[in-house]
Amino acid sequence: MSKANTKKDWKAYWKFMLVKSFRTGLQSAIGVYLSAQTGILDVELGQIILVSFVTAALTSLQAALEQYKPAVTYDQ
Repeated sequence: MSKANTKKDWKAYWKFMLVKSFRTGLQSAIGVYLSAQTGILDVELGQIILVSFVTAALTSLQAALEQYKPAVTYDQ
């Protein structure tokens, strides 16, 4: 694999993972919002939506970091 392809693959991987993190955070925030609207949760809506979005997005990014170069992670 050439150096140009490696750089392109790296950018494509992180673009995909950032979009995936955003979608995961958005899904989590929507779920919390719907729970709050139906009365399942009794919390301040803005704060809990923000916390759920950020938590889900960071979890996805953490998984992306762990999976990007697993040989480096486990061999060193």
